[in-house]
Amino acid sequence: MSNRTNKIPVMILTGFLGAGKTTLLNRILRDVRSSNTAVIINEFGETGIDGRFVEETKEEIIEINNGCICCNVRGDLIRILKDMLVRAHKEGTEIKRVIIETTGLANPAPVIQTFLMDDVMRYWFEMDSVCTVVDALHTDRQLHAHAVAREQIAFADKVIINKKDLVTNEELELLTARIQRMNPEAELFFAQNSQVPIFKLLDVFSFSLDQKLRVRPNMLDHHHHHHDDIQAIVLKDQRQIDPKRLDRWFSYLVQVKGENLFRYKGILHVKGHNRRVLFQGVHMLFASSADRDWRQGEDKQNELVFIGRELEEEELRTGFAYCLGDIDDFLTKGA
Repeated sequence: MSNRTNKIPVMILTGFLGAGKTTLLNRILRDVRSSNTAVIINEFGETGIDGRFVEETKEEIIEINNGCICCNVRGDLIRILKDMLVRAHKEGTEIKRVIIETTGLANPAPVIQTFLMDDVMRYWFEMDSVCTVVDALHTDRQLHAHAVAREQIAFADKVIINKKDLVTNEELELLTARIQRMNPEAELFFAQNSQVPIFKLLDVFSFSLDQKLRVRPNMLDHHHHHHDDIQAIVLKDQRQIDPKRLDRWFSYLVQVKGENLFRYKGILHVKGHNRRVLFQGVHMLFASSADRDWRQGEDKQNELVFIGRELEEEELRTGFAYCLGDIDDFLTKGA
């Protein structure tokens, strides 16, 4: 197939669960350079919630949440991008760039592979950058426990060491040295709340296949992996949740179960609040904040997603029932 000039740049935004990818995506979408950007968000598990954490924007945001983008939904990714091209042509509009935010459990290599080996993708699109966000506080543990966390760093040309305020200077230096040993050619950024210069991430065309092949000669080989030991549990209910009970339950979860909770986040319908409440956490770190007002006609629903290892669904549902007032104590299961 003939070459095409002025290809559409593709940025792959990756990083382990809870590193700060969606926060960075929001910063990009607030930037004027993000106009005419198509955003594709892939999540682990059947229910997608990240799309509701992304700021409201004129840009097109599509969620893929029926699988991991690097496994069974790569066909979905290609189909979505082809549909975008066809629709843009019919409407006489222009796609200036594509940003793909992968699930925190995805190896980015097969996504990169999609744009290098599919003829249509290669004709229309060009890899701009692979940007990996890492959590300064938890990355050392994640690199030890999860091969995918190491791959996310290895394939990046931009690495953002986020949440630098949560570690000491010495810890930051040790982590930096480890990342540089893994990927000496990546450009490093140090950030709080994913605050980095957007102009250094977009339209930079810093991804080099040749360099990546030197690091990983088998990069274009078939990749497949499973997360059989990792679960995603979703809890939903439209009734108002009791804030005092919620605090008690979450204090218990963070202290007792935090090690196995890789990521938890959601939207809450809290008694006494006119606004949605967003919460998110990684291991023992947890935060919540008031979001926008509930809209007229909008379903006021609690929706919680927990991703982790060895999670007990019945125990989580019992705690949720306690917060809703169905039982008197989640520790005794209301007996």
